[in-house]
Amino acid sequence: MRSTLHDMANILGGLKGILDLTAPEQPISERDRRRLEAVLEEGITTLERCRHLTLQTLPEGPLEPGPEWREQLLEELAPLGTLFRCRFELDVAGSPGWDRWPGGLLRSYVRAVTRQVLPYARGGTLCLRCEADADGWRLRWSPAPALPESLSACADGPQLDICSRWAFQVGSALGATLAWEAGAVHSHVPRQRIQ
Repeated sequence: MRSTLHDMANILGGLKGILDLTAPEQPISERDRRRLEAVLEEGITTLERCRHLTLQTLPEGPLEPGPEWREQLLEELAPLGTLFRCRFELDVAGSPGWDRWPGGLLRSYVRAVTRQVLPYARGGTLCLRCEADADGWRLRWSPAPALPESLSACADGPQLDICSRWAFQVGSALGATLAWEAGAVHSHVPRQRIQ
């Protein structure tokens, strides 16, 4: 509950900050409109995660073709790109025959991990490598100078926000491993854990 209230206070504070900096006698600028939409989208995502965590459920979805999965992922990452003034580049690797990805659940995990890695990324671009093979799915976020503390802390730690808790919950359900190596955060999701 504390995490939820803290995250929602941050979201409302972000909305107020944007509105406070907007001249009341002028229409809202395109840049500020995009920022408002991004903050609202992140707020909706936070509430959805809170609901699932409270009810102890997870989103479901069938395997999706890789190109469609990645296109949807980029759309879902767009609000984070706006808030952090960052571009996302997707790099695809692996065997085309295995390029089918777990729908909403894995995308939700990727979004949560990305949210934690973004403050550590340098240069305004975060590259996300997506690789599928017979063993499972591998993801790599770079540049990342270290594994974010929020992703290496205990899952029940009181300092964790909803996004970190979500990354732990979904990562555990997927059997995902998470590590840092050579300037990048790496995750592996074994194929046998996905129905």
